[in-house]
Amino acid sequence: MAYADLSKKPWIIRAPLQALLLWTPDGAGHFAKWTNGWAFDPLVTTPIAILLFVPFAAYTDPGAVAATFVMLVYISPAALPVGLFFAFWTAWMRYIRYTFWFNNPMILLEIQLPPEVEKTPAAMELFLAALWNTGGETTFIQRIWKGQFRPVWTLEIVGSEGQVRFYLHLRKAWKNIVEARLYGQYPEAKIVEAEDYAAKINFNLDEYELFGSEYEKGGAVAQALPIRTYVDYGLHMSPDKPEQQVDPITNTLELLGSIGKDEHFWLQIIIRPRKADEWYGFYLKEDKYREPAHEEIKKITEGAIKRAQALTDDESEKKKVGTRGAMLLTGGEKLRVESIERSLTKLIFECGFRVVYFAKRTKYNGINAGAIIRFFDAFRYPDYNALGVTRGTTYFDYPWQDWGNIRKSMEKRNLFNNYRHRAYFYVPLDQKPVFMTTEELATLWHFPSSVVKTPALDRVASRRAEAPQNLPVAPL
Repeated sequence: MAYADLSKKPWIIRAPLQALLLWTPDGAGHFAKWTNGWAFDPLVTTPIAILLFVPFAAYTDPGAVAATFVMLVYISPAALPVGLFFAFWTAWMRYIRYTFWFNNPMILLEIQLPPEVEKTPAAMELFLAALWNTGGETTFIQRIWKGQFRPVWTLEIVGSEGQVRFYLHLRKAWKNIVEARLYGQYPEAKIVEAEDYAAKINFNLDEYELFGSEYEKGGAVAQALPIRTYVDYGLHMSPDKPEQQVDPITNTLELLGSIGKDEHFWLQIIIRPRKADEWYGFYLKEDKYREPAHEEIKKITEGAIKRAQALTDDESEKKKVGTRGAMLLTGGEKLRVESIERSLTKLIFECGFRVVYFAKRTKYNGINAGAIIRFFDAFRYPDYNALGVTRGTTYFDYPWQDWGNIRKSMEKRNLFNNYRHRAYFYVPLDQKPVFMTTEELATLWHFPSSVVKTPALDRVASRRAEAPQNLPVAPL
């Protein structure tokens, strides 16, 4: 009998049977789902459960507990060195990566938008493709002895006190190449090296209130299934009437520009070129991007075949149906398969998304907290993927999650510090990445056309052009 089969039985029968099946894989999954629904943190509940279970086991069956202890002692000569190796290796890799990080100065470029942007987001996609560079960690020696790692870039849209600006954080050594690539697509833009705006703010919880989150792609769906991109909005075409186009980035710009004095609303996208799945310098054989993508396509196709086969009892007809495959897909299924296949043809970045809103306590507007939870809704659509909140201050709903606001206060400080250090990969922080194509990234971070009249957006005041060749010059 499976755990799920008990759902329709009376409670008086269901409850004891579910308790007996609790430790089966199916029952454990339901129990985990129940604890997650009530926001019980496994880091807290697991030690408590162990502390309760061990005395209970010792009282009911002391021989089993003693035998378990003897077994642990017996295998410790083999297990302890393995554990010590893993501890040493992770500490060593963090040390040499910190050394490499400190020896590679970073800079922040402010990009002032051209007064007129006539190019589609495809121009930004081409620029982002130029950032896809996996050099610097080619050899095993570079990775595990020198601590080298491939470039990490940060794309930022910053709203501070009613002004919206675009920034790019990068290694100083890449400055000239990046400027050349960006001017190649947007020759009338203005790029200046800027002082780090985040470092200017002396953030403390006595003076400021903060709400923020990081984001991940939705659930068990393959990450190769994209969010709704500029291609789906028709922005890859140049229409006769640009004012009739709808650019979803306007939602972001208007939100970031809607704040007032002593308020700050920041978006940060940290990216690195995807090379391979790895563990502290070791490349792994599995591919967490392509393999789930192929499995998702297979799952969708097999589902369509089974649905069609269920309409007939004739075995020969069922075999014929099984050969049709993609012809049996519904419109939504076909769209999903085509979107995944299109993503598999693009360059992939591993990304981290972070949005923070903070302000002086007298100016803090709690309505903006809800806007952070739904920040990327303009890129959400049926049959597409979506970006939803994960880590941050969004999960403290019940009093037992955070006694005395200790965890929330710590999370607020961590969010700001991680933002300021652009921390998401390698050191000082290493998080699970979100996979995004250049098309998806260009949708989320591109220069809006001149049709977008967001007043807070920082644009170059006038067009720039070279002086004419025949301009008269006065003698010296």
